[in-house]
Amino acid sequence: LSPCFLIKEPETDIIKGYYTLSNHSIPLDLVPGELRKKLPRSYKAIPTTLLGRLAIDNQFRGQGIGKLILIDALKRSYELSKTIGSFAVIVDPIDRDAEKFYEKYGFIKLPDSGKMFLPMKTFVQLFQ
Repeated sequence: LSPCFLIKEPETDIIKGYYTLSNHSIPLDLVPGELRKKLPRSYKAIPTTLLGRLAIDNQFRGQGIGKLILIDALKRSYELSKTIGSFAVIVDPIDRDAEKFYEKYGFIKLPDSGKMFLPMKTFVQLFQ
């Protein structure tokens, strides 16, 4: 149900990795205190972008492809947020290794869920 963005081996069309993006929301009460104070209390949920899948083929792991795909996903999310409105990018790490990967890039754990987020305001510094 979401578009899938691929990175392929140019000559063979072998897929090295991919990610998906979709509209999402999180309950306002999951947003950490300092950030929640800046949001309108009239909303029960805050619009976000879900980075639903980010995967690298095993034969291409350790080559920096995950970082490249993540940067592409974040940049695309940032550009979309200018027209559809999105407070953050949300991820739902599949395991502890995936969680560490996202932590390395500044993602913050949401309380009482396995999800993590990165506020869109972070992207302004990265992509402008």
